[in-house]
Amino acid sequence: MQGTTMNWQGAVVKNRSVSLNAKALALAALVSISAGGFALAADLPTKAAPTPTPKASPFFFVNDTSVSFTWFPSATDPGVAGSAGSVLGGVVGTHSLLDRYDFSIDHFDVWEYGTNLIHLDYNMYSDNDPILGVPHAQGDNEFDGFFRSTLGLNELTHSKAFSNPLFTDLGIEFGGFVDIQSNYLSANTKQYDIGVNINLNLPGTVLLGVLAQKEYAHNNFDNCGNVSFGVASNGACNAGFGGPYNGDRYFHWTPKLELFVSEPLKFLPWPVTFIDVTNVTFPKGTGISSGNTNALAFPLTAAGVAAQLANEETKVEVFQDARLTLDASKVFWSKPGIWDTYIGYRYWYNKFGTDHNAPLFSQIAPSTSIESSAYIGTTYHFK
Repeated sequence: MQGTTMNWQGAVVKNRSVSLNAKALALAALVSISAGGFALAADLPTKAAPTPTPKASPFFFVNDTSVSFTWFPSATDPGVAGSAGSVLGGVVGTHSLLDRYDFSIDHFDVWEYGTNLIHLDYNMYSDNDPILGVPHAQGDNEFDGFFRSTLGLNELTHSKAFSNPLFTDLGIEFGGFVDIQSNYLSANTKQYDIGVNINLNLPGTVLLGVLAQKEYAHNNFDNCGNVSFGVASNGACNAGFGGPYNGDRYFHWTPKLELFVSEPLKFLPWPVTFIDVTNVTFPKGTGISSGNTNALAFPLTAAGVAAQLANEETKVEVFQDARLTLDASKVFWSKPGIWDTYIGYRYWYNKFGTDHNAPLFSQIAPSTSIESSAYIGTTYHFK
C-alpha cells in the first residue's frame, strides 16, 4: 500500500511549476503592455488603436501529469514469513525481503482556490510473496489509488488574513484512499481523510497536515483464509468450513499527521532537490466489532482469542520517505521539468498499523512489520 506515501510528487510540481508559471505570466504581461504602448504611440497621429480584448486566464494555473517507475529491493509484507513462495505459509520464524516494482500515474493541478492530486499505483511483488499465499504461484499484485484536495483560506477569502510569521496560508484538506491486493489476505482497504493543511513559513516548501482518518477494511485473515497462516487462523476458519467471522473491519477515527518538505539544494552544481515525506498515524483499534469478537470466540479457546486479538491490535504507524531528485532533462537537454531521476530511502514502522511486537510479527514472520529499503526510480512529466 502506498497510501500515504505520494503527496511529494504533487507538491514538487507545485513548487516548481508555480514559480515557472508566475514568471511566464509576468513576462506575458510585460510584453502585452509594451506592445500595446508602442502600437498606441505609432497610431496617435491618426487614430487610437482599439482596446484589445484580454485573453481569459486558464482555469488551471498548473496542470501536470506524470508517470513513474520505482524499484524497492528490500520491501516487506507484514505476516509473510520466509520461503512463502515454496512452502505453504512460509517457514515459521524466518524473515522475508521482497522485490517490489512500482508503476504509478500522477496528476496534479492548481486552480484559483486550491490544489488537486490524483495518484494511481500498481505494484508487482516477487514470487516469495505469491498470489493468495499459494506456493509456486507468481508474485501478488496490488493496486491502490488516492486523491488529495486543498482549499486555501487566503484564496477563498481573497485576503492575507491567514498569513503570519509562522505560516503563509491555511487550507482545508480532504481526500481518500483505496487499496486492493491479491496476497494471502486478499485485502480490500478504504480510507477517508479530512483536516487542516498548514503552509509553514520556512525555506523551500514545508507543508503540515493535521487530519482525522477513518478506515474500513476486509481481509481473509479471520474469514477462512490460508489455514497454515497465523497463530489462530486455523481455528478462526473453523478448520476450513467457513466460520461466522466475516473478515470485515471498521476502525475508529484516528489522528494523522503528514509532513512534506521540498528543498532545492542550490549549493550543488546540479539541479537536485531534497524531498522528505513523514506520516504518523495513531492507533485505530482492532476494527473488530463486538459481534465479530463473539463469533471469533466461538471456534477458539480463550488463549486463541487473546492471541488473535493481539495480532489484530493496531499501534502508532510511522512512515518516512526521503529522496534526492535530479532534474535530468535540465542537465542533458536544458529542458527543465520533464524527466526526473531519484534515489531514496523508505522506513516504515508498524507497517499498516501492525504491531511489530505481536506474536505474528515477532515470532512467526519476524521483522515483517517494519520495512527498511533503499530505492531508485524515474519520473516523466507530460508537457
